[in-house]
Formats: sequence, structure tokens, C-alpha cells
Amino acid sequence: MPLTRLWNPETAMTSKGSYTFTVISWNVAGLRAFIKKQPDALANLAERYQADVICLQEHKLQDVHLDDPKLKIREHFEEKLGGFESHWSYSTTKKGYSGTAMFIRKRGGGDDASKKGKKQAKIGAFFTSKNKEGDEAAKGDSIGDIPVSHLQPLNVMTELGLPKHDGEGRTVTAEFPLFHLTNVYVPNSGQKLDRLGYRTEEWDTDFLNKMQQLEKGKPVIWLGDLNVAHNEKDTWNEGAKHLVKSAGTTPQERASFDRQLGAGFVDAFRHLHQDAMGHYSYWSQRAGNREPNKGLRLDYFICSKDLMEDDDDRKVVVRDSYMVPDELGSDHCPIVLEIEMKK
Repeated sequence: MPLTRLWNPETAMTSKGSYTFTVISWNVAGLRAFIKKQPDALANLAERYQADVICLQEHKLQDVHLDDPKLKIREHFEEKLGGFESHWSYSTTKKGYSGTAMFIRKRGGGDDASKKGKKQAKIGAFFTSKNKEGDEAAKGDSIGDIPVSHLQPLNVMTELGLPKHDGEGRTVTAEFPLFHLTNVYVPNSGQKLDRLGYRTEEWDTDFLNKMQQLEKGKPVIWLGDLNVAHNEKDTWNEGAKHLVKSAGTTPQERASFDRQLGAGFVDAFRHLHQDAMGHYSYWSQRAGNREPNKGLRLDYFICSKDLMEDDDDRKVVVRDSYMVPDELGSDHCPIVLEIEMKK
């Protein structure tokens, strides 16, 4: 069954003065091939959902590729996502492997800063009719009643600061005034599970410790391809004998993810859509599983509990999380998080 959308950015802006901060995550499974097949996909996605941040996983680039005159990747993004500032993390231990990127909407003040606020006030995520009041919704150093400074990163880091993990380019972390946002591509345990021990006993533990350190300062959101289908609601064929020996569905990976959530973090989609079934973010292309929707949910937004609670003292509240399964170009689909920033 289709998901019920839980949040309307237009209504929030016009009736409450709130701003909806929207984050999109997508494993693109190789960016060079992706932009050849779908050159306008990211720009269209940014416009469709009025994204503030776009996070990519598995771009598979090296730093030299951005300015390669033959590939013209930087030129591509300057044309298609010129309103965003990009931050890249690359694998240095293995070429053509892993890699993460984060695109953050530029906030230069004046018209640039107010563009999305006007858009929310005029058409939001659901409507196409114009609203005259929207012209006054975003001016100067605020959007509605929200300071533009709340939408600007204070710092961006392309490493965890953990040498034994940082060589694979798996994270980009942006510190915003009200929360930390970490884009992560969690290591796959491998077809033969040769990296299962590293992934569950080293990576998962060290990454959790890092998120807990960040959380001491302000709430945390980590997101991306986490390479685990948490439970029976996140697989199309739960109970199949091979799942216990398949990367992403082993008991060890699921137990490790349980430990991370048990440390005080929340799977936003499952928290907001507790009974949702048949909603996945990955389908095997080799098996032709997308059309019959035989998939796995491998992509997540994981949030500090504080961000899921709503009371008068909360300035930021996670309002909705969902997939965009009609977006093609990868064996994963994009996922979206909508965060209310209150006045």
C-alpha cells in the first residue's frame, strides 16, 4: 500500500511559520555511469522535494575525476546543482570504490537565501497554485521566522578521524547549528561474508562511538546505505534459507544494528510508519526484482531520540521519512527526511 505522507511543508510555513529542512539520500552505484544515464535526475529531485541537503553514496570517484576535462563532472554539477556547495570523500585504498558526497544548499543572503522559503510558501511539496503571501515569507536573514543561519553548516568533515576506517571514503559529516548530519556508506560484508567481522565488530562499534561523541554536543542524524535489512518488514522474502548467509541479512549484522539503535537512536522511517510493509530502497537488477518489488530496505535515516519528540521546547522535530521508488538510475532509490524547524 502507498505510504500516507505525514507532513506538508506549505502548511507548516503558512500556518506555523516553520521551515521544512529536507534531506535526500541516494546510493548512485557509480556516479559517472549515473549522470550519463540520468543527467537531470539529481536536479529534478532537488526541485521536486526542495532539498536542503543531498547525500550520495558509492560514487566510486577519485579526487582527480572531478576536474578531468574529459569527464567534466565538476562542470556537470555546476550546471545542474549550481545552487549547492559540494563536499567529497574518496576511497584512497582502492580505486573505483565506495565514496560519499554531500551537496548543501548555498545560503548567500537575499534572494539566494530566500529561494526555498518562497517556494515552500508558494507551492510546498504538494501544490502548484501560487500564494501571494509567499512573496513576503522569506526576506533578508530569515526564511519565514527561521534564521538563515540555522540552515548553514558550521563545519564539514570528510573523515571520521579514525585512520583504520577513513581510507575508504565512507563518510561526510556536516555540523549545523541545531544538529549533526552524517552521510555514511556502511561497508558491505561481501558475497562470501569475508568482511563480516570487520563490519560488525570494528566498523559498527567505532562508528557508533563516533556518533555518541557528536551527540554530546547536539542531536545527531546519520543516514545513507547502511547495508542491513533490519527485520522481517524490511525484506520481501523473510524466512528464505539463504538470508542468514547473505550480506545485509545475517543475524550478526541485524544484531549489530540492534545494538546501535539500543544506544539511544531511532530508525525514523520505522518509527513514523510502524506497520508499513513492502517499502524498500534496494532491488537486485541482476534478478530483475524492481518491477515485482522484491526488495530490501537498506537505506535509512537514524536520529537521536530528541529529534523524534515534539514539545514546546523543541526547535527541530523529524516529521516524515519515505522512499522515492519511481526514481530510476541505480539499484537503490532515493530516500527523504523532512525536519520541521520551528520559529
